[in-house]
This record gives sequence, C-alpha cells and structure tokens, in this order.
Amino acid sequence: MAKSWTDMVNEAKSEVAGVLPAEAHQRLQDDQGALLIEVRDAESVPLQDRSPDVVMISLGSLPMRADLEIAERLRDPRLADRSRQVITT
Repeated sequence: MAKSWTDMVNEAKSEVAGVLPAEAHQRLQDDQGALLIEVRDAESVPLQDRSPDVVMISLGSLPMRADLEIAERLRDPRLADRSRQVITT
C-alpha cells in the first residue's frame, strides 16, 4: 500500500529536526556556507518578507533540482554539496 501524504510528513518530521526562526537565523550567521531555501512559490512571498540571502526553489521542483542523477542543466549547483547545511522554510 502506498504511503499517504500524512504518513510521509510524519516520517520526515521524525527524521528531520525543525528549528524556530531565531535558531535558523543564528545557524545562518554561524555557518556562512549554509543555504536558506524558500520553498513557497515566489509569487506568494512578498519581496519585503524574504530574507536577503534566501534562494527561491519551489517545493515541487526541489527534489529535481537537488537530484545528482539528472542532467546538470536541470540541477541547482548550490545543492550538490551534501555536507552543506540547508534550511528550508
């Protein structure tokens, strides 16, 4: 039986620690190589609400953009380093 969306969310939450905005901000200050990704569609996030260092990659395209097995032109090179700290909204 296929997993439901709720099952996948609960599984992800059990494996990935969430952080509060203040902690995310501190992590970005402490690790200059960290990447902040806004996964909401760009048109739904007003410019004044975006962090100056945010990378806009929609949730729907994030898995493809991070996939090292697909054509390089479809990937985002900022996601190639698997040791890089990534914080998503």
